[in-house]
Amino acid sequence: MKFYTKEIVLVLIFVTAITPLFAQPTIKDLDNMAAFSFSIMSDNKGYSVENPHMYKCDKWIREAGDSFILGLGDHVKDNRENPFLDLIRTDSLWHNHFYPNVADGENEFWGQNQGDWGSGAPILDFVDLSNRENVKIRENGCEYYAVEEHEGIRVHIIQLHYSDNPIDPAIAFNESSREYLMDVLNGIHKSIDRDIIVVLAHNGAWVNQLSEERKLKLMNKADLVLGATTHVFQRYHFLGMDVDTGAIALNTGAVGNSSDNGFLQIHVLKNPTRMFIQYQHTQNESRELNRKGFAFEKVINGKIREIDLSLIRVCP
Repeated sequence: MKFYTKEIVLVLIFVTAITPLFAQPTIKDLDNMAAFSFSIMSDNKGYSVENPHMYKCDKWIREAGDSFILGLGDHVKDNRENPFLDLIRTDSLWHNHFYPNVADGENEFWGQNQGDWGSGAPILDFVDLSNRENVKIRENGCEYYAVEEHEGIRVHIIQLHYSDNPIDPAIAFNESSREYLMDVLNGIHKSIDRDIIVVLAHNGAWVNQLSEERKLKLMNKADLVLGATTHVFQRYHFLGMDVDTGAIALNTGAVGNSSDNGFLQIHVLKNPTRMFIQYQHTQNESRELNRKGFAFEKVINGKIREIDLSLIRVCP
């Protein structure tokens, strides 16, 4: 009798006839197979666990045992109660493992308006980001670079400030921020399979504002590029529909503030190092392995594949 490790028995089968020798796994099986997992959420507009969608987001993050949470901005809303600030200030998971983005919602809440560039930086104080040894905050106080290391894999996190306003991208996503992005990217010595680079900016398809040279640099070196603000999950094809290598670019949707509420959950597996990326719809009653269109496999330094995780079979 042969015995298989959890890594070996994960088999993707894209066929209609499945023999009885294969059993349907659950999302918890994927949790157990992963070296670690993390989540990315945005546009909750100050809502916390009193909101049913944020409640599920928080619950499912804990259920998966996510190592950290990346935010993509609009985590607060002016002229309303913002219980999310209490959550990230007092809850140990969110306080110690959440990485917020400074976006237009933050600028409006702490500054004069959405276009008050960088004035939303105080959200970083709510998680004591400046006191984390793995974080380097820029002198502008609202952009930063962080590294999370788990199971020998380093996740490089680059948080950029690109607010919805001013409308002129030359101001909202200024040259200093673009240079900072390139400087950080150039400073990362990326290994074949031990480094994952994640780059985040709030304003949707922000990559299109980069020069062609910078766009190619970003998309060929990073692994996961993220935008938000539209409140709708989608995939971007910044280098063309037929390109299946380089970074996968996605919009994070929104939690508690959308017709299609949800957040991204990423499972990192080894041999080869790869990410299973899913958009978890919080309209659902529970987490699930997602169908095609909402699930992707991204091999680090390798290909992107759109997959149907409901077709995963695990050999007993």
